[in-house]
Amino acid sequence: MPDTVTTTQSFLDIYDITNDLLLMKDGTTSLIMIVDAMNFGLLAEAEQDAIMYAYAGLLNSLNYPIQIVINSRTKDVTTYLKLLEQQESETSSPIMQGRIRKYREFVSNLIHDRNVLDKKFYVVIPASPLELGMIAPSSVLPGKQSPGIESMERSVIIEKAIQLLEPKRDHLAAQFARIGLFSRQLTTQEIIELFYIKYNPEAAEGQHIAESSSYSAPLVRARIQGEHMDAQIPTNPAPAATPEPMAPVVPMAPMPPAAPAMPAPTMPEPMVPTADESTTQADLNATVQELGQAPITPIPPGGMAAPTAPAPTETPVATPAAPPMPEI
Repeated sequence: MPDTVTTTQSFLDIYDITNDLLLMKDGTTSLIMIVDAMNFGLLAEAEQDAIMYAYAGLLNSLNYPIQIVINSRTKDVTTYLKLLEQQESETSSPIMQGRIRKYREFVSNLIHDRNVLDKKFYVVIPASPLELGMIAPSSVLPGKQSPGIESMERSVIIEKAIQLLEPKRDHLAAQFARIGLFSRQLTTQEIIELFYIKYNPEAAEGQHIAESSSYSAPLVRARIQGEHMDAQIPTNPAPAATPEPMAPVVPMAPMPPAAPAMPAPTMPEPMVPTADESTTQADLNATVQELGQAPITPIPPGGMAAPTAPAPTETPVATPAAPPMPEI
């Protein structure tokens, strides 16, 4: 069994912050509201009495527990000082630059010397695991161990908590409105910033926490090895395997363009003589016969006819006369 190490998460009671809700490790789910303040001392006596009666009516209307938290911390003017510095650099007038610089130094010295505090007022509405149906009534007896939030489906817990806490939130908002105070529910990002500043008061000064949706891993996460939580991670982990280099890809030679296809030779269509051409051919043959020549054979319709050799004509050969006999 490897030695275990202690992490920051083991000292925190917070299990998760999601869906504008705060989930604790024991299963308690809370909704946090921020409430505006008023200067009670500047009100008239009749107005003060009306405020006290309205606040008494708010407390008497509650049938569920609430927690009122007053958070005081040093006023953070880092963003305001950066704005003044930007305005000073963008101003072209030397006189205005000097005035902005003196004002920026005055505000900075005032915050550090006077220790100006910023007060916020919060109201927490909790929902116990028993109200959410996570544990049975018998588990509250001595010696019974209640199951942790890890054994429950988170989406089921959030759905039940929203159905249980939203009516209480609306009721409190209406009661605060009667007093003249505006209230609203904190978002997930605001709850994260609130607890980060509480646990890191010095490191959080001048820091801007990014949106929780931009994180790819939890803000606070225990070290895990295998199936055990908080297991010690070896100091010299095995190096990651180096991938083998890939062989270079040789480009293929371009293929030559295909030769265009030659059209197939076509045979000329046979000439078929018409009625006028047949009459002309007969007249031509008669004329040739009159001249003593061989008749011309017409071309048959099926194709070209083989040429016919002309008939040979007999040429008369002259026989020489016998020489006369000499006289004796």
